[in-house]
Amino acid sequence: FPMLQLNSEVSISEDARKMATASRDEARKLQALPYSERKAILYAVADALEAQKETLLKANAIDLENATKDGTSVQLVSRLKLTDSKLATLSAGIRQIADQPDPLGVVKAKREVSDGLTLSQITVPIGVLMIIFESRPDSLPQISALSLASGNGLLLKGGKEAAHSNEAIHKVIGDAIEVGSGGKIKRDIIALVTSRGQVADMLKLDDVVDLVIPRGSNALVSYIKANTRIPVLGHADGVCHVYVDKSANDPVL
Repeated sequence: FPMLQLNSEVSISEDARKMATASRDEARKLQALPYSERKAILYAVADALEAQKETLLKANAIDLENATKDGTSVQLVSRLKLTDSKLATLSAGIRQIADQPDPLGVVKAKREVSDGLTLSQITVPIGVLMIIFESRPDSLPQISALSLASGNGLLLKGGKEAAHSNEAIHKVIGDAIEVGSGGKIKRDIIALVTSRGQVADMLKLDDVVDLVIPRGSNALVSYIKANTRIPVLGHADGVCHVYVDKSANDPVL
């Protein structure tokens, strides 16, 4: 039994590295494409979400049914639910991203350091991003679109309550990437991480993964920061501000 467990751990570790490396390799291919081709991929993703909405809603219905059986809170179920209007909004949003100017190669600042030596600040892809998010399955296409537009590879880990929805969306987006790029970019550019073991192993891949973005509780963010050498873009506790204009009538707070 100990030997079986060891082999399992090695397998998970190898799978994690393969997923991350494949994402990095495809991201480098994507970065080399002109923006017109990255834009075509985004349009293909937007079209696919609408064309495959029945498949996505069926997968989402399974998650909703399981959530009801598990006694999931009303707020969480609301975040979990996909609808025709949500999918239409997602598609419209992805097309808006595609219609924006190319975010890469933009000169943000330039100054002459000395004669013949100019220092420029230019936008470039980060590389491979690992993003951990909670119950909202609509986060997956939003994050994917931004990553594709900016030429980054992506490792995604969603909440277990949206497992069927995320798997279906990931497949639809993967198909669209390969069709929209004419086969130049493989679906491997966006990997869906499905187990905690894979997450733990991904956090060790500081030679492949360039940035981790945990979107969740303070406990999640703290755990990620404490268990990786990869840079983490994370929040701690939320910050809430209330501004009351002097013209307000005795506000009750």
